[in-house]
Amino acid sequence: MMEAKHLSDLHSDQLSQAVLLRFTVSGRLEAHHARILKAGAERLHAVLAACERYLPRGTRFTRPQGGMNLWVRLPDPLDASELLGRAQREGVTYLPGKYFAVGRPDPGSLRLSFAGLDPAHIEKGVKILGEIFSNELERVHDSSNREPAPAMV
Repeated sequence: MMEAKHLSDLHSDQLSQAVLLRFTVSGRLEAHHARILKAGAERLHAVLAACERYLPRGTRFTRPQGGMNLWVRLPDPLDASELLGRAQREGVTYLPGKYFAVGRPDPGSLRLSFAGLDPAHIEKGVKILGEIFSNELERVHDSSNREPAPAMV
């Protein structure tokens, strides 16, 4: 193990270790941990509520007990990869599910990460995504309901 450690880096950062040790011994680690858990729960609640409120009908999403990500499945025929550029132009991003696929990719899936955002930003971002996804569903629906144009010969 020591040889592997020496091959990966010369030594551990002693300053960081000393700071973390002092932080832990001071008793502030427990209070920090409680604040982090509370903030995570607030963010998770915010993303779940925003998904319920803004994502189009037929969208499914996980309801994790904790964590930093939410897995979303858009209604057919939406493709998360194709819609990503629109979201990014509006200042919102996500990871299409194809980056996590082991077998057959699911084009309508995506992962929302929310750990670094406050609840207001989470709601705003999911609202923007909901508008993009709903508009695309409406566009696809409208184009499929049109009468076929007569062939010009």
